[in-house]
Amino acid sequence: MCGAAEIVRRLRRLGLFRRAAEPPEEIIREVLGDQGSRLTCDNCQSANLNIVLDGGDDAEPWEQVVVCEICREPIPPERLEFKPGATRCVRCQDATDRGQSFVEPEYCPKCGSLLELRVSRGGGMTRYKLWCTGNPPCRL
Repeated sequence: MCGAAEIVRRLRRLGLFRRAAEPPEEIIREVLGDQGSRLTCDNCQSANLNIVLDGGDDAEPWEQVVVCEICREPIPPERLEFKPGATRCVRCQDATDRGQSFVEPEYCPKCGSLLELRVSRGGGMTRYKLWCTGNPPCRL
């Protein structure tokens, strides 16, 4: 049984929490839940420690959000309740049903930001290139 300061000390030994002097309790709980199996006992160096997190009664369950495949905005829970397999929001689905075509946006495979088609500086066959709009931009 150990407190938050002892848990942070042990997680620091694993290379976690390098910068934060006093990390928030939510982050400690998340890292402990994810990396807790790597903690070892001080006496016997056993890695199979029993980790019990005190969640309390006020812990709310995480809500899963489904994102529209076209506009990347969260689909409202009411629509998912009506149509559980929906992959588009009402606005995008309505536009698709009316025959408006969407240019499917392309996303960076490294960071997930939008890609944009630009004219490259060099000449030759590859005049147009896809550029990442992330900050800082990824090299593709």
